[in-house]
Amino acid sequence: MKKIEIVKNAIENRRNGQKPDYRDVAAVLLFIFLLPYVVSFFFGNAGIEREGGEAENAEGGTAWLKNEDKGPELFWEDSGKAEFIVCNTTSAGTEKMPLETYLVGRLPSTIDMDYEMEALKAQAVVLRTEMMRLYYDSDKEKKEGKAYIYVESNIIKTDGDVYEKCKEAVSSTRGMYLAYEGYPINAPYFAVSAGATRNGNEVFGNENYKYLKSVVCERDFTSKDYIHSIRISKGDFLEKMQELRPGIVWEEGEALEEVFSLSRDRAGYVLEIRSEEGTITGEVFRKAFSLHSSCFEWQEDGGAIIIKSKGVGHGLGFCQYGANEAAKKGSDYIDILNYFFSEIIIEKTE
Repeated sequence: MKKIEIVKNAIENRRNGQKPDYRDVAAVLLFIFLLPYVVSFFFGNAGIEREGGEAENAEGGTAWLKNEDKGPELFWEDSGKAEFIVCNTTSAGTEKMPLETYLVGRLPSTIDMDYEMEALKAQAVVLRTEMMRLYYDSDKEKKEGKAYIYVESNIIKTDGDVYEKCKEAVSSTRGMYLAYEGYPINAPYFAVSAGATRNGNEVFGNENYKYLKSVVCERDFTSKDYIHSIRISKGDFLEKMQELRPGIVWEEGEALEEVFSLSRDRAGYVLEIRSEEGTITGEVFRKAFSLHSSCFEWQEDGGAIIIKSKGVGHGLGFCQYGANEAAKKGSDYIDILNYFFSEIIIEKTE
């Protein structure tokens, strides 16, 4: 109240024509300068944004990350409470964010958001497992109690129903990841199987992937993307094969099966394409010819080669379409994860 009295005295002196006390004038100016900060102190800091666009939360809980263009908002976990921080590098630079925040933005770029919630939850756990595996395989950098995970991946800032789905899938599985013998597993995922997932030990040629066992996905054939085919001239086909394995020769009059032989795993995916000049893996061939999967058949048709593939993706681990079909029948995300990954344990980051 003393400051108010000083203001009154200054006004009274002016009225009486008295020479003002310069100390009083200085006090008045100081009071006017500090007034906005006094108001802010008592009425909070709503709307004040921290550097980088992260809005302060007066309650110390969650906050929000806003796009500079006033677009959709991204759930922002309290950084002070988050143990794991993701450093995500994109063409725009590197952005640091809590793991759970990262997963909310990462989820919609990895799975069909029209899928059942239990399938989305399972995918959230798979993505978190991927992050924990990266951390444990790294130098395990820690600073001031924070563990840092470095990635280069796409995240999407969404709003509306999609955002709410992402937030629910991540928050309801908070901290959960898959472990085998006390260590985060390699948890691959893909879109649609060719009827069954692949056996990890077969694909990688060692016994370190016992949790990646082949399981049946009996409804995947109903996917609109189940069958995919391409037609390519024999000349273009041979040119591409020679890029993959220089020296390959296909003599006139030789049948396709005479020049190349295919070895498959138990799920029907091509492991290797063999020729006299060497081998090409099924996955390398798939990417070179832009096939949907390496579970394919081929045949000659005049001067062309027709290649027909089944399923979408590499076929290892978590099958998203199969998971969604299971969710439709009432399976929850725990059931789904235990089906696609054998003998795993669900651990938590906290």
